[in-house]
Amino acid sequence: MTEPRPSRILCLGGAAVDRTYRTRSPARLGTSNPAVATLSFGGVARNVAESLARLGSDVALVSRVGDDPGGAALLETLHAAGADVSGLERIAGAASAEYVAVLDADGSLVVGLAAMDLLGGLDAAFVARAAERLADAALVFAEANCAADAVADLVRRARAAPWRLALDAVSVAKSARLPGDLTGVAYLFCARDEAEALVGAPEEPEALARALVTRGAGAAIVTLGPDGLVVADADGARRLPGAPAPVVDVTGAGDALIAGTLHALCSGEPLDSALSAGQALARLAISVQGAVRADLTPALLAAARGRTRIA
Repeated sequence: MTEPRPSRILCLGGAAVDRTYRTRSPARLGTSNPAVATLSFGGVARNVAESLARLGSDVALVSRVGDDPGGAALLETLHAAGADVSGLERIAGAASAEYVAVLDADGSLVVGLAAMDLLGGLDAAFVARAAERLADAALVFAEANCAADAVADLVRRARAAPWRLALDAVSVAKSARLPGDLTGVAYLFCARDEAEALVGAPEEPEALARALVTRGAGAAIVTLGPDGLVVADADGARRLPGAPAPVVDVTGAGDALIAGTLHALCSGEPLDSALSAGQALARLAISVQGAVRADLTPALLAAARGRTRIA
């Protein structure tokens, strides 16, 4: 096994093309509606990788895209941000995963369409093909858009690997893809409802986080939206309160929290300090439209943490 790079972060999981169509006047079904179209990119692993790249981290994304224009644009955007995209599998003849949202003139959702069949290939065979890249990483981030056998394989590999594994539960439904034994998971990120699904009962956030540590996680982070988060590890459970922030778009807030935390961890910060960096990045993310801030820089994050000022 090769020695891992001191700070290389490898992200495994979903990458998708997001298309939004907002009608110029109240939507009418069964006929054409003048609309404004927006193209962007999503997927938890992709969002985390882009934020990490914009913060200057040594980051690579391993995922699957089609050989269509959407996949090419997704790849180019990440490459331009500074991420290593050599591990993206481009599947001949396949369409990239895509989410289409049709919004009414007031911004409410009329219909959402998820064409995500390509992500079904994020399985154990996909992880096996990424084995060499895993060995080159200091920290591996994966999320539950990966199949259950892929997540289980990563957890198993992490138990004997020099790299640390961070997992995100993604949603209540997809949290079922996480194994019962979390030994090998250094950092587990989940929202409160996801934590309740994993534990199997409604509990206070501190009890949920402690229960997940009992199941083997090195640290469990239970996010509470504007109320902050609870983290538990071998030192017990504690709450990190939220801070007021203007809200424009909450899309990608959890992904930003993870990216800021992983960036700080690989910069040598202890967990609670790293989580405060994640919280600061989440506040930056929700104050603009879209899942990832195009103007994100280390200086912007430092200013949000109150550590320096931007001239």
